Amino acid sequence: MRTPDGQRMTWKHATLPLGSALRIAPAFTATATADDIQVESTIEAVYSADAGRYRIAATRHRPTNDAAEITPTVLRQVRLRELLSAAVPHCVAVEFENKQATVHDLLGKNDRILPTWMAEAAAKSGPTAETLELVQLFYGIAALAALPPMRAVASELGIPERTATHWITKARAAGLLDGITYAVGRQPDGPRRSN
Repeated sequence: MRTPDGQRMTWKHATLPLGSALRIAPAFTATATADDIQVESTIEAVYSADAGRYRIAATRHRPTNDAAEITPTVLRQVRLRELLSAAVPHCVAVEFENKQATVHDLLGKNDRILPTWMAEAAAKSGPTAETLELVQLFYGIAALAALPPMRAVASELGIPERTATHWITKARAAGLLDGITYAVGRQPDGPRRSN
């Protein structure tokens, strides 16, 4: 994970405030190798305030060995969304225990943001101010990666999706999700709706 000028991404590069407690890097470059198709892919992503997420602005691909070749079939197998999703936690900074860190630095076992015991305690306490701040974190990370935030909140806290939707509504009403949007798709009457 790198900044556009090639520096290793740290919490210090997350200079753009988002919501009430998150800061994000305005842009980044990420590279990963897909072993099954023997291709190294690089994306350049830029945060779009209009979209409320990172948008991939450019991609580069190169074979990982002399026998591999970049063909249209290979390009169809490149998983840019997975690369974007894996990169976002490196680009989001939060304050945790009076220290600044990227979300990636805080990831625990199984790439969970919270340890299981802490998620269970938060879920049991209900939509308290502290729990709603966690909702903001999970929602923000998922929305930035263009993943369904409600599912991320439900999964991280181990709560039903209906409960996650209710807590997201409470977090939005509390102003915790200002500037963070996720278009859930075109509705039957035509306009897009944000969640």
